Amino acid sequence: MLKLLGRVWLWNALPNGRRAYFFNVWAGRALAKNRFRSRLRADLTKVFAALQRGEVTAQIAVRLPLIRVADALRLAESGTVAGKIVLTP
Repeated sequence: MLKLLGRVWLWNALPNGRRAYFFNVWAGRALAKNRFRSRLRADLTKVFAALQRGEVTAQIAVRLPLIRVADALRLAESGTVAGKIVLTP
């Protein structure tokens, strides 16, 4: 967790004008049901709008065929990759 926080701090310190944020969709689910749903709707609207504008992209570390799922799991558990591990059919 500290490694991730360090990366976010470093990204935010770079002079490229880009910012990194944590986003937890389920934060606040203990609130009143209607209040949580309205916040979730508003937050997801912002996230999907950012996706549509191309402001949010996934960093893909590696693509592996589905038959190598065990290798993908080992790689994910190793904590050595920065990005997503994508399994392809």
